[in-house]
Amino acid sequence: MKKERTIQQLPPAEGGGGAEIPILPQEIIVEILSRLPIKSLFQFRRVSKLWLSLISDPLLAKAHLKQTFKDDYFYSQRKRVIISSHNLYSLEYESIGKDGGFNENLVALELDYPLKDKPNGLAELLDSARDGYMYCERSEDDEFPVTVKLNLPCCVNPRNWVDILGSCNGLVCIAPDEDTLFLFNPSTRESKRIPDSPSGFAPNDLSVYGFGFDFANDDYKVVKLGCGTVCVYSLRTDCWRNVGSLPFDDNVYESGVLLNGAIHWMASRGDGADCVVAAFSLEEEVFSDMPAPDIVDSSFEFVVGVLNGCLCMLHSRNQMHDDFWVMTKYGVGESWTKLTLSISYICMKPLCLAQNGEALLEVDGKLLLYNLDDDSFRFLVVHGIPAGDGFEADTYLESLISPNSYCRSGIQMQC
Repeated sequence: MKKERTIQQLPPAEGGGGAEIPILPQEIIVEILSRLPIKSLFQFRRVSKLWLSLISDPLLAKAHLKQTFKDDYFYSQRKRVIISSHNLYSLEYESIGKDGGFNENLVALELDYPLKDKPNGLAELLDSARDGYMYCERSEDDEFPVTVKLNLPCCVNPRNWVDILGSCNGLVCIAPDEDTLFLFNPSTRESKRIPDSPSGFAPNDLSVYGFGFDFANDDYKVVKLGCGTVCVYSLRTDCWRNVGSLPFDDNVYESGVLLNGAIHWMASRGDGADCVVAAFSLEEEVFSDMPAPDIVDSSFEFVVGVLNGCLCMLHSRNQMHDDFWVMTKYGVGESWTKLTLSISYICMKPLCLAQNGEALLEVDGKLLLYNLDDDSFRFLVVHGIPAGDGFEADTYLESLISPNSYCRSGIQMQC
């Protein structure tokens, strides 16, 4: 049944008749609010309890995210780069390579995140040092213990390194401390600690992770690989499940990459076996594999990435390299295309295409823009990040998706 527009009658003004102010249908209000940035919506929450309730509604979070994906303007406006360097920082995507130029004034904003102020172990050791040295007993069991004098660095960043394990729909999976995972929304500052996996599962320090959204089951999932097992955490049920054995070697070292509803790793099925791209379907919770480029030498280590919606394969850790591969048609082994760069790298991660069409890459702890047409590149100077420590980076979208209320919302995300 078609909804009628309702109006609100205000008290008559002095010297005049009644004033009628139209009240728009809820779907129109949601459509309007879905076009606004997160910062404005948070300001509007203070207007009244009604506005607070409306803006906190998971239905608006759904509409806001849907608007982001269907409109290139909103997608560009809401895209961010998240940087980890003993803190988490956010960088506006639009400020990078805008209008074909180069903006020297890139400024990263420091984020608030869970366990931010928890000191790391080395910082606590420094607090107990005397005159730049620390004295400790070699063994408490010796009858005559020996005191050892340790020369410690004069200063150290007091915060832990934050591992970024994946990003999807505005939620970022982070590990701000050892054996501790959170789902974190940098835009709303909401977070949810992921419960520890059962003791029978692989230890966290021997595991790698992937994070993504299961469209069919309307669920956010964290996938954990380690010690020959595959475990899945579901945000809807807030628990871990062992979904089977890992059908590949355990020689997987990096976080998985999300694309087309699956999380991808480079893997092999045994010593001397060819490398394959292992794809874990978040819907079916099973692995399938795709062929790697034929010319890949299995003696090297490789990782996967995503650039402009295409799966990539890159060298990792061993030696300097100047090439990588792009799968131009997803799942089609014959579509692998080798690209040779004018810069060498040990570790490289594609992030996205900048406003001017250049590729934004994280190369050995630095950001650079690379022009794939003429092979030119330039490093980016990002202010607000401590120099010299290096960093890792990923991208995320500004959204209203809440890691705490999502499992209670019952909404169906169809973005």
